[in-house]
Order: sequence, then C-alpha cells, then structure tokens
Amino acid sequence: MIVCQTCGEHNAPNAEFCGNCGDFLKWTGAQVQAGPVRPDAPQQPQPHHRPVQTLKRQAQPGDLICGQCGSGNVPTRKFCGVCGYSLVDAVTQKQPWWKRWLPAKGPKVRESGSRPRRVRRATRVKQGIGKAVRWGLAVVLLLFGGMYGLSQPFRTTVNSQVIAGKDKVVGMFEEWVPVRQSSISAGRELPDHPAKLAMDNDHGTFWAAQTDSKTAALTITFDHVTDLRRMIVYSGDGKKFLGSQRPRRLTLVFDTGKTHDITLTDQPGDQQHAIKNGNGVKQVQVLIADVYPSTESTDTVISEIELFEKQVK
Repeated sequence: MIVCQTCGEHNAPNAEFCGNCGDFLKWTGAQVQAGPVRPDAPQQPQPHHRPVQTLKRQAQPGDLICGQCGSGNVPTRKFCGVCGYSLVDAVTQKQPWWKRWLPAKGPKVRESGSRPRRVRRATRVKQGIGKAVRWGLAVVLLLFGGMYGLSQPFRTTVNSQVIAGKDKVVGMFEEWVPVRQSSISAGRELPDHPAKLAMDNDHGTFWAAQTDSKTAALTITFDHVTDLRRMIVYSGDGKKFLGSQRPRRLTLVFDTGKTHDITLTDQPGDQQHAIKNGNGVKQVQVLIADVYPSTESTDTVISEIELFEKQVK
C-alpha cells in the first residue's frame, strides 16, 4: 500500500492521488509493505520515475463516479484515485433495475462481531410471498408485452378499452349542453315535412324526403364555433314506424373537413351516440348514407335530432 506523507491516509497500491487529501502520491506517498517490518531493517530508497497514469477502475454499484475522468471510486474516498478530482459532487453508480429482481449471488458477507437475529417463520413466509409476487408480475408483463406486440386483435382490444376508459374519466369532468341551430336546410324535403321539423323539439313532427347517398340531407349551421360531443337521433315516424324508410347510417361532414359515421339501430325512441372529430365547427352536414327499407314508402324520415357541446365543470 501507499501511505500519504501529508495526512497519513493508507491508499491502494495503484492509486495516483490520496483519497483523503487529494495530494499526488508519486510525490508525497511512501510505499510500505503489508506485512510486519523489523525496526532495524534499513529503508529501501524509492526509485524516481515518471508517473504512469493509473488504469480506470471498473465502476461497481455504490461507487462514486468521478466527474472529471469517469473513474469509479470506493464510497470512502474524497478525491479520485486516477486524476485527483474532488468527489464532493460525484454521483453514485446505480445498480441496473433488472439486477434488483435477481437473487444475490454468493453468501452474504457480514461485519466482524455482528450476529444475525433469528428470522421468524412468519417473516420468511412474507419474504417468500413478496418474491413470488414480483416474479409473477414480471412474467405477466412479459406475456402482455408479447401478446400486444404480436397479436393485432389483442392490441386493438386493449387500445379500445384504454380509449373507452379515458373517455369515461374525461366525461366525469364535462357536462353536455344543448347547442341550437341558427339555420337548418335540406337538399330535398316534402312540402308538409320541411327540414326545420327535424330540430323543433317536437317528437311528433318529422322531416321526410326522397333521399339518396349523394344528397346532403340536412345542413345545420350554428351562430358560434362549437365542439360537438354528442348526438341524439329519433328515427322514423313515431306514429307509424315501419310506414317509411329509416336511416341506417349517418355521415356527419364538418366544415373543418373532418367526418364521422354513426350507425343506427332499427328501433323507435332515442338513440344516443358520441361524436368524434367535432371540434371547432360552425356547420355540419348530415348525410343519410344508408337506410332501412320500407314496403309502404320510399321516403326517409327523421323525427328529431339533438346536438350537444361540451362544457367543462
């Protein structure tokens, strides 16, 4: 070992700088033997030579990493053993996360004079349960990641569940406010059943027209820019539901260039649907893309349409 003549610190044989005071050991250090030395033994003169740079020590978990040269140093050192840089602000080498899950290798080394306490059986059981739970979680995460990456149906299902959960949470902080139209018109309409009857808050009246997929059935304009979030549709004539055609699929075309499709069931009463891509719109066209046919009439009927915008609570 090398003893620093300035502070008396014992340093490793390959240290270049004192770990306590930081002095250069090639100038202030004295090489001593590890074993006992006879008092009358003459001291051997130390040959003077040009200092050779000490090889960097491989950093171990818990070591202090020198900010100057990146060498690893034992936690008790105050100065780097390679370049002498101060270790006051040095960071500690962390153990990789995956190694924390692995059992420790080799017997546990205890300090001299320490005596381990007896571990109760209940404590050992708890430790075993904790280890089993950690391994179980690791296996589940690996299986989930493999299935998510390799199985398209599984990935689609997971994404749908996540989006549904997100919408549910967002819905807890939003409330739906009816948005009224400033005007409503239709490409086609029967004289007794104009377009305005589709949004007159009366389920007993209805809009009816000879409709095809290329006709913009309804054009709804608002007096302000809004974020549409929900739509309620009353399909067909409430008094004679099967006496006319009913919408099967609606396509909403927003003035922002975006669209959204809504599929309706063939039943009377209200049908509620969430609206996507309806942010920042002032006009929306409701196209009847498909219908449920009727044997009595070729007219398509919508009793009522209600639109809602979001409002944060």
